[in-house]
Amino acid sequence: MLYIFIMLERHLYPIAFSPEWGRQMRFITGPRQSGKTTLAKTMLQRERCAKLYYLWDLRSVRNRYKASQLFFTQDQPPGGKKHWVCFDEIHKIPKWKNALKAIFDSAQEHYQFVITGSAKFNIFKKAGDSFSGRHFTFHLFPLALSELAPRSQGSGGQQARQRRAPLLERPISSFQPKDAAKFVLHQMNNRPCPSSTLNDLLEYSGFPEPLLKSSKAFHKKWTDDYTDTVIKEDIGALTRIVDKEYLYDLYHLLGQMVGSPLSASSLASHLEISPPTIKNYLRRLSDFYLVFKIDPYSKNIKRSLLKAPKCYLYDWTRSNDEGRRFENYVAVELNTLLHLWADASGERYSLFYIRTKQKEETDFLILKNDSPWLLIEAKLSDERVAAHHYKIQAMLGNIPLVQVCLQEGVCLMERKESFRISASRFFA
Repeated sequence: MLYIFIMLERHLYPIAFSPEWGRQMRFITGPRQSGKTTLAKTMLQRERCAKLYYLWDLRSVRNRYKASQLFFTQDQPPGGKKHWVCFDEIHKIPKWKNALKAIFDSAQEHYQFVITGSAKFNIFKKAGDSFSGRHFTFHLFPLALSELAPRSQGSGGQQARQRRAPLLERPISSFQPKDAAKFVLHQMNNRPCPSSTLNDLLEYSGFPEPLLKSSKAFHKKWTDDYTDTVIKEDIGALTRIVDKEYLYDLYHLLGQMVGSPLSASSLASHLEISPPTIKNYLRRLSDFYLVFKIDPYSKNIKRSLLKAPKCYLYDWTRSNDEGRRFENYVAVELNTLLHLWADASGERYSLFYIRTKQKEETDFLILKNDSPWLLIEAKLSDERVAAHHYKIQAMLGNIPLVQVCLQEGVCLMERKESFRISASRFFA
């Protein structure tokens, strides 16, 4: 696994650092320890700007800024092509937006900037001046199966170099599918990744460090420390939430409820706090990339459930139930894909689920530019597609329907626009 990760090319790299985006700052956000720093340092190294990485958690960096606003020019003076500069966690300093705007306006002719952080930058939108026209936001999530599959399939060093060399030369339009049916057929033609790779992801998560270690003891300690770090250091430092124990309790509870519609009043009763507080805590867990929610889709669906979102965790290993864990994994893979496509194209992709009052449910619905695009159901074992999925498919204009299963060796078309595919192939 170590060789896999070292040789790994993250899908976001050619998208975020494409010259197509011009002078704009590249804001890269996503869960803590998902690889944002590694991504940025890799780019700086390749651009021969390794000195220009600055972690604003360090007092030495903050002191240099106080002494000189353009302190980084001392490490690599302007000249020749534009130099890349990375500011990591700058959003933790007071009035960071004003500071960053002033730096950008003063130095944009000679430098390009990448800004990384483990919280959604839009939660700070009231804190200072506007960045309108000065930045684009990109998202980096835990490792996807397709980021591991090329190396796990035995591609040699020469093939790996061939994959890496032209990445920044590829047009951005090549990173997102035009048609759902063609996308599904393309995935069906994938070479499945080894089952051991998918099993490692399900066992140790997509976060690089525990995945590399592949140790149950290390994974247990890492997950506990991870929660403490995000809730105490990130949420605790950047929000007004005082009693953080309720956040721990809520996060633990959500791991047991993956895939189930959530009721704020029920959660509030369980934790003995108010429903508005529950909603605020859920929002904060989402802002700091511990969870994400998907809403029920109701348009054109007869007798649909109109409320009750579902929550999924970026660390799917928090769920001990095999079925819930696999559904959570599928949700994260889809969420990652949709953000990649949106970051590359500017198109709007969103993830919903469908549940009727008869409790007939399809796990996932992808919308493209607010129109139904692809239905996906997650199953542990292969079986025929249930009749209610076809009813929902018809209501949505017979868009493609895919049943993704954990079972290996499945790849078939059940009927027109309906497919059954193993996860090891569909996400490879």
